[in-house]
Formats: sequence, C-alpha cells, structure tokens
Amino acid sequence: MLTTAALALFAVGWLPVFALRSERFRERRRRAGPDERRAMWNAVLAISVHVTLAELALARAEPAALPAARLVTAMLVFVVGLAFWTLGRHTLVGRGRFLDPSTPPPALVTHGPFAVVRHPLALGTVILALGPALAAATPLTWVSFAAAVIAMARRCLQDEAELRAVFGGAWEDYAAATTHRMLPFVW
Repeated sequence: MLTTAALALFAVGWLPVFALRSERFRERRRRAGPDERRAMWNAVLAISVHVTLAELALARAEPAALPAARLVTAMLVFVVGLAFWTLGRHTLVGRGRFLDPSTPPPALVTHGPFAVVRHPLALGTVILALGPALAAATPLTWVSFAAAVIAMARRCLQDEAELRAVFGGAWEDYAAATTHRMLPFVW
C-alpha cells in the first residue's frame, strides 16, 4: 500500500513541474544556440530517465525490500522538493502566469528562495529527483540521479551566462551575495 502511494506521488508530483516548464522549453529552444538546445534536451532526458527507472525499480521491488521508514522519508523529501520548486516558480513569475522566453527577464529576482540559491527551480528539481532515488535506492537510480544533477548544473551555468549578459553589474552583485548556485553549502 505504501509503495503504491509512493509510486502515485512520484508520478503525479512531476506533472506540474513538466507542465509549467514546457511553456518555456519550446520557445527557449527556438532561440537557443546548438549547445544550449543540447543541454536542454539532456536535462529533460536525464530527469525523465531517472523518474522512469525509479518508478520501475519501485514497482518491481519486493515489499520487504522497501522499508516503510525509507518510503515515508523519500515521499517527504519529494514533497519538500515540490514545495520549494513551487515557491521558486511563484516568486519568479507569480501564480498562474507563464514565462516569456522570447524576451529577456524584466527584472532580476533576488528575494525569497532566490536569496538562498541562484537557481531554486533547479534545486527543487534535484530534491524532487532525490525522493524516488531514496525510495528505490538501487545503484542504477543513484547513477541516474547523479546524471540528473549534472544536467541541471549545466543548465544553471547556461542560465547564469544569459543573466550576466542581461543584468551585468546587478547580476555580479547578486552572485557575490548569493554564493551558492544550486546546492546550498556545496555549489
């Protein structure tokens, strides 16, 4: 029963992330250079493969191999990631609004979760991906989780180059004040 709840949460919980990121993906891809387009696809592919592998590992695991405490912890981690991602998105664009990737951002957002890390949406995505990795806890899901983190980190670097070009000194001041890109106390 707990495994079924975890599978459902992990499947349904990704829907708003993918749905609300897709409005930016298509338009952004049109104006991106080849390297950025490749990195965008790599991030989507890494997250998608990771989620699929974790779901398959959970669905095929023997119930005795999935301790309840680990499943509950994984589900809580996932919910925290979804909450952080949602807070970051609402801070960035407001509730119910879509990003417009065809124009530069109108303002540099430096408050809320953006005061913790420069890329709270990426951090939220990484925490979301950690939930299924904890639940499944197989070598393959840990490798796919690491690939997802690397893909998200690469996207962060590309976003920073664009933000630096748009906001110049204001970006440099923000980056100096908010020293962690995606992982607090790490990077």
